[in-house]
Amino acid sequence: MRRLCPSLTDLQAFEMAARHGSFTRAAQELSVTQGAVSKQVKQLERFVGVELFLRLRHGLVLTEAGRLYLAKIQVGLGQIEAATLELISHQGQGGMLHLTSMPTFGARWLIPRLAGFMRLRPDIHVEFLPHIKGYDFSAPELDAAVRFGEGFWPGSGADYIVGRDVVPVGSPKLFPHLCKTPQDLLKHPLMHHTSALEGWTDWFTQAGCDTRRAREGARFDQYNLLSQAAAAGFGIALIPRCLIEDELRDGKLAALIDLPIRARQGYYLCYPETKSNLPTLQAFRQWLMEESLAAEPRAS
Repeated sequence: MRRLCPSLTDLQAFEMAARHGSFTRAAQELSVTQGAVSKQVKQLERFVGVELFLRLRHGLVLTEAGRLYLAKIQVGLGQIEAATLELISHQGQGGMLHLTSMPTFGARWLIPRLAGFMRLRPDIHVEFLPHIKGYDFSAPELDAAVRFGEGFWPGSGADYIVGRDVVPVGSPKLFPHLCKTPQDLLKHPLMHHTSALEGWTDWFTQAGCDTRRAREGARFDQYNLLSQAAAAGFGIALIPRCLIEDELRDGKLAALIDLPIRARQGYYLCYPETKSNLPTLQAFRQWLMEESLAAEPRAS
């Protein structure tokens, strides 16, 4: 279907004239005549059927419709310019990958490994957008997002990375020895992540013991806060092992029982289906899946 889009030349003339408040100054910057700019703006007004400027003796003044239209097309023109400059500078190779990530995962797992990708593909630049944008693939600038969940998001592909290998942890000062049975954990306060409130229930179910107290306890909205609370002795937390490798190694946290139980939720690389063939995304995805297998080998 043909797009309802005016001439790019007319849009540029309108944007330039609006910015300068003058056809003459716009013409100087565009290296054309004043008459050419005036003609292009009139063509645009005929196309949209709306007057965009009030032509006064002392210069041009945007109409209210023109002001609103300008604000919207400036974003599009800026994106076209940025995309063109990126294509020219990279000559079709590499480019920019716009990504979001859950904060704790990004800081604890992804960023420490990202230097490896940069060495492998120095032509691809990863730009992190605010993670709150990671659930809205309608934003044209977003290429992919690391999300936490069960792996099903309508309209997007999802590749499992890590995070389903979970471990009950607490302060080594309070737990100098391993707990003998899963039931021993229920003698202590349990702590929860707000996005994984069924985590303890699932864990105790797989461990084969009572789950009636599994939903009790304090809640935290980030695993970073949850791990700090556990290290401070607030109680026991169930945390993906990939996020607390340093704390376990340094003795700030202790794994309280050795049971190979897998959670239903984990971290996934998600991307809109329309961008699945994006070269920068394909390169990043291939590298990330290799890192994923090295960090958490899948059961055969």
